[in-house]
Amino acid sequence: MSPVRVPWVLNTSSFETTTNVTTMKRTAMFGFLLVGVAACGESASEPVVLSAVETTPLIEIAANHVDPPVSFSTRPSTGGDHYPFWMNCGFYSEVVIEGAATHSLEHGAVWITYGESLPDADVDALEALATANPRLLISPYDHDDPIVLSAWGAQQRGISSATAPEIAAFIDAWLDNPNLIEAGASCSSAVGIPPNDPNSLADGTPVPEEFLS
Repeated sequence: MSPVRVPWVLNTSSFETTTNVTTMKRTAMFGFLLVGVAACGESASEPVVLSAVETTPLIEIAANHVDPPVSFSTRPSTGGDHYPFWMNCGFYSEVVIEGAATHSLEHGAVWITYGESLPDADVDALEALATANPRLLISPYDHDDPIVLSAWGAQQRGISSATAPEIAAFIDAWLDNPNLIEAGASCSSAVGIPPNDPNSLADGTPVPEEFLS
């Protein structure tokens, strides 16, 4: 599917896209996901076990484009009704718009959120990770975990370090999940100017206030 651009409108429904997601399929999983990847210095012959990855069957996740307010069953979000515009991927030092970040997940992005307790060196390492991979959205979030990994329908909590091998394994397992109808769609040309402005278009046009609450 070709990436879609989001016309910017400041009234009524505010944003529109040309896609309409109605069905999604994936088998539910919970527990141990075995991923054979080279992660953070580990050899490809030493698979990383992702324990306690919480997942939701894709067919159970709503995917409507809605006006604010919006709420989600997981924090950070792993899917659900969301805003018609997405967050541009990249590293942010400010909290991003969750309803837009959820739209990025629908496009196959992985969202890495970090808490206040994460040391500066680890935050810097996450920023480098975002620089190396344009399909990652990385931002602060008000949670107790140092790091949480989220994708559409999947989440890994309890990550204590930016060098944890689970990060690379999760990205390998869930980035641009081929079972997502919109996997590979745009993670740019929408909202957010990394690293300091998650609430504007590239030209500086601000997001309407009602989407920020």
